[in-house]
Amino acid sequence: MPGTARSRSRPTSPNGQPRTRNPRRGRHFGRLDILHNNAGGSTARDDTAVDAPLDEFWRAIKLDLYGTFLGCRFGIPELVRAGGGSVINMSSNVALMGVPGRDCYTAAKGGIAAITRSLAVAYAPQKVRVNAIAPSATMTERVKRLVAGNAALTKLADSHLLGLIEPEDIAHMALYLASDESRLVTGQVLPVDSGVTIS
Repeated sequence: MPGTARSRSRPTSPNGQPRTRNPRRGRHFGRLDILHNNAGGSTARDDTAVDAPLDEFWRAIKLDLYGTFLGCRFGIPELVRAGGGSVINMSSNVALMGVPGRDCYTAAKGGIAAITRSLAVAYAPQKVRVNAIAPSATMTERVKRLVAGNAALTKLADSHLLGLIEPEDIAHMALYLASDESRLVTGQVLPVDSGVTIS
């Protein structure tokens, strides 16, 4: 069915534990071609490794890293059965630079960057590409509230060279990675950050 797509939102259960396999996978279109692991988020409780609450660390790891791990665990075999496809993970600019006071989120997103590279090598023979997008602060309503209450994040937002990032900017990168135009791109962590990582 060219030109059509369906999203399925199943990032976590109510207790923060990522859900596992969707039993209705593939019934609508018959196969999986693109897997976009897009669950994640940080909170104002994040801090340094010395001061962050341990439950905040595990919340970030379970939601961001373990959620991505499970998406790949159950989605990649479907891509292999389809003859190949594209995995798009969501990392962050904090995986590429030092941002103080965000060690829980940084650890989780750094793990996503690392597993993206290792999975790209492992599944290239099956024509599965694995990449990650590394956004900076993207102006969703949740992020606007988070930035407003965090001096380090406010400073980060002020360092964007080309202006603040909108959700559509991330969607455009995801569409590129899902398309045949990126057929030779794999194992990459691609910033959409308005120049933050170089400023």
